Amino acid sequence: MYKFLASRRWLVRTLAGVLLVLVCVRLGLWQLDRNEQRQDRNAVIEANVDGDAVPAAELVPPGQALAEGDEWSTVQVTGRWDVDNELRLRLRPVDGTRGVHALTPLVGDDGTALLVDRGFVPADGRDDDEIELPTPSGGEVTVTARVRHSETGHDVDPSTGSVRFVDVEAIAAGLPYPFYGAWGELITQDPEPATSLQLIDPPATESGPHLSYAIQWFLFAVVGVGGFVLLIRAEARGRDEASGDTGADTPARAGPVG
Repeated sequence: MYKFLASRRWLVRTLAGVLLVLVCVRLGLWQLDRNEQRQDRNAVIEANVDGDAVPAAELVPPGQALAEGDEWSTVQVTGRWDVDNELRLRLRPVDGTRGVHALTPLVGDDGTALLVDRGFVPADGRDDDEIELPTPSGGEVTVTARVRHSETGHDVDPSTGSVRFVDVEAIAAGLPYPFYGAWGELITQDPEPATSLQLIDPPATESGPHLSYAIQWFLFAVVGVGGFVLLIRAEARGRDEASGDTGADTPARAGPVG
């Protein structure tokens, strides 16, 4: 009844169907993995983002990478802004608005610097290099900031005055003082500057669409298997009907005339 499955045409169809189902299952597993990563990230955010500020040296000593579970924690540093070595952090729009971030070293009393995103300046139709960054407070300031992992990327050349990724090690290489092994997003500073920048909001803990996407891909796989089974049964039924019609149309052999 199902001998036709051994034909070349049906072998190709079967192979294509199996590959399609495997792709759907693989994409579903990938979305489940993305969902798990999102949940882990949300757990770290919820555990750290509203915590009390601690000295930066306690959380991320100079030259050491930030621990995986410490991102988004709040640190406190007292020091002076090094405006001469300030950078523009570009290609990071805020709420869909193009602009640059002011990435400024804050050199602490012990000579160690924390690279701080002081806030966002909208472009308002200007090129990135034409955006003027408001001057921070002069003298000594006390800052609290959410710490972030150092980033890696191909577009990190501080000599141009702007960067796309906050690679702390690459940025520190051309400066005369050591850096903490993380960077921070400004929360508060005392005293406040004459002109404040748009501060970066803390990250949202959204679940995202990954779980629903995973369910959709698994449903596609189930539908694919079910549809292929129905296709095989329809083919078999059609062949049986065709064989029955052929048998009915064949005339009976006449017997001998007595």
